[in-house]
Amino acid sequence: MFFTIHYNDSFKIYSFIQNSFNHSLKRYMKNIFATLLLALFAFTYTQAEGIEFFEGTWKEALELANKEDKLIFVDAYTTWCGPCKKMSRDIFPMKQAGDFYNANFINMKMDMEKGEGRTIRTKYNVSAFPTFLFVNGSGDLQYTSKGAKPIEKFLKMGTEALKRFDNSGQFAEKYEEGDRDPELLRKYAMALAKAKKPEASKVANEYIRTKPDFTTQDNLNFLYDATVYADSRIFSLLVKNKAAIAEHKGKEALSDKIQAACENTVKKAIEYQEVSLLTEAKEKMQANAPDKFNTFDIESDMMYAEATEDSKTFLKAADKYIKENGKNSAVVLHKMATRITANEAADSKMKAQALKWATKAAENGGEAKYLYTHAELLHLNGKNKEALKIAETVKTMAEEGKNRNLFRGADLLIRKIKEVL
Repeated sequence: MFFTIHYNDSFKIYSFIQNSFNHSLKRYMKNIFATLLLALFAFTYTQAEGIEFFEGTWKEALELANKEDKLIFVDAYTTWCGPCKKMSRDIFPMKQAGDFYNANFINMKMDMEKGEGRTIRTKYNVSAFPTFLFVNGSGDLQYTSKGAKPIEKFLKMGTEALKRFDNSGQFAEKYEEGDRDPELLRKYAMALAKAKKPEASKVANEYIRTKPDFTTQDNLNFLYDATVYADSRIFSLLVKNKAAIAEHKGKEALSDKIQAACENTVKKAIEYQEVSLLTEAKEKMQANAPDKFNTFDIESDMMYAEATEDSKTFLKAADKYIKENGKNSAVVLHKMATRITANEAADSKMKAQALKWATKAAENGGEAKYLYTHAELLHLNGKNKEALKIAETVKTMAEEGKNRNLFRGADLLIRKIKEVL
């Protein structure tokens, strides 16, 4: 059988095939584009969780640091450095790292063997990798640390750098001369707050009285940075604008700020022996960080009771802490017992209860450090024969385990016990 195909028919067949191919190709490309888009979104989302690194020049970073009153954090790395790669892979992308470093620093990664990195390497005498530099807007090195770090130490390093950063002096002179320009007040208050100086609240309140627009990013940053105490007007403004602040700083960072402010008010309550401040700190913590309230409530009661030598309240709070965190846990029991051994003002009731906790911790834990605390509290409670026996056991265990500190501690405790026997 033969078919005769005319030109018009051929053109129709060709058009059909071409249209089918184009349709399939478009659908195929559409699927690829969607996949790439999803991958890009996932990558962007992941990156946004971690540290955001500034891509500009060193000069631009200095200008931005001056504008935002921040330190520049520099990851001084090389491409061949293993620990540098580990930090970039494991630590920098973490949400905890991003929340803290994005809020407090202008972050930069600089290859010490290329471009501006060579200048930075020479200027700040970088000789090991990674080296972490913290530099102010004038280019002065404020703090430095070397070597890869786990997240806890990495965050602690950043906190230490902030403690060293005090640029309040550049605003102080104009302020003392009577300049009350709102922008000067804002920057001065933020600088004082970062430097943990007591004048921060006074200057912050002066700025607030200028009735600034707290919907701007600069002023939201001001509320976050200048909040030091929960018993302050600025704290009230912080929580009033907490939705907007959380969007920029992160919910966890805001929660930590609220907790820190409430803890500072508890410290103030202790300093002035003012129970109303303790109550205010608790109320504000419960209202604004309810997920952290229970631990805060117990810890605050214990701190205040210790300072005021109120053994009844302390023991009640400590008992609550133990019940909530593990009444049979050697770690929890030992923590409470050592809290009392460290308190020189602890009375006989506190020492007696601590001995019960230490006894149970030693029974449940069996480690030398638990036995040492047990022996120490037996001694503090006048049960020296039993204390001596356990202390000698601890000394033997420490010697076998090559624990020098515990060995010396047990040896010293033995001598103290023998003095009263």
